[in-house]
Amino acid sequence: MASGQRCACQHAKAKAHDAQRGTAAHRGYGGRWQRESKAFLALPGNERCACGCGRVADMVDHIRAHKGDPVLFWSRSNWQPFARVCNSRKAIASEGGFGRPIRGHQF
Repeated sequence: MASGQRCACQHAKAKAHDAQRGTAAHRGYGGRWQRESKAFLALPGNERCACGCGRVADMVDHIRAHKGDPVLFWSRSNWQPFARVCNSRKAIASEGGFGRPIRGHQF
């Protein structure tokens, strides 16, 4: 197998994980989220990624994973501007993103 490719068992595990998550809209990231997050990123001071990398923020990240809690999901004090690439890295490291196990490193 070429480097960087998943084996069949990894692919099946990721597919099962994605099926359990539901769609973005089912998880709360529908039209209202699109409007609210766009407005948040337009606020002064929210132009750059909160991780300090200097990239332009192109999404809103939940500082503390909401895990389905609607109060935590919509709390702007739990939001921060992030670059998508940095958010993926954070999810992998702190939440076991993309079906991977959680590592000890926290952001």
